[in-house]
Amino acid sequence: MIPQGRPVMTEAEMAEAAGMALTTWRRREAPALRQRIQPVNPEDRLKLYDRAQVTAYMAGKPIPSRPTGEEPHPDDLLSTPEAAAALGVTASTVRGYTTEGYLTGTEIAGTRWYTRREIEARAAAGDQRHGPRTATERRTAEVAQWLADAAAGTRPPVSADDVMSHYGLGERAARQTLAQARKHAGS
Repeated sequence: MIPQGRPVMTEAEMAEAAGMALTTWRRREAPALRQRIQPVNPEDRLKLYDRAQVTAYMAGKPIPSRPTGEEPHPDDLLSTPEAAAALGVTASTVRGYTTEGYLTGTEIAGTRWYTRREIEARAAAGDQRHGPRTATERRTAEVAQWLADAAAGTRPPVSADDVMSHYGLGERAARQTLAQARKHAGS
């Protein structure tokens, strides 16, 4: 987690600030820094460090403690695994939500981060967070009900053309929906 209002730095930015090539900085300076300062994202390949801590360390001053996140702030930034844990899903699902546009997040040094506010809103959305899959499931259940009504004689038989015209689907999608509805209805 990146606490609200606490910018971060990459090792490349630290090397640049020290006026060294990254490889030289990693060989000379990084081992000592890594012993004193923990990255905010230990699970990621590209490590990010709290800028206030790095600045104090590089100036030879006492290193301030990083906020613990005990009192969550809506603008805290959560990593993908942290967002997944908060939503009760896998990290790949969070990445899928981002691809589909259900989460936006922000990119910092090539890593996607999500505000606590955005994750809490997504969690509060309930089943809506599943996006297109929910619409497909609803459509299949509705067509299954049509099939049940047709079997009971309360409606005419259901065809792929009916599904196409009602939902605006192509022929293949309509046939797939009808096949799934038949499985769902047990026909």
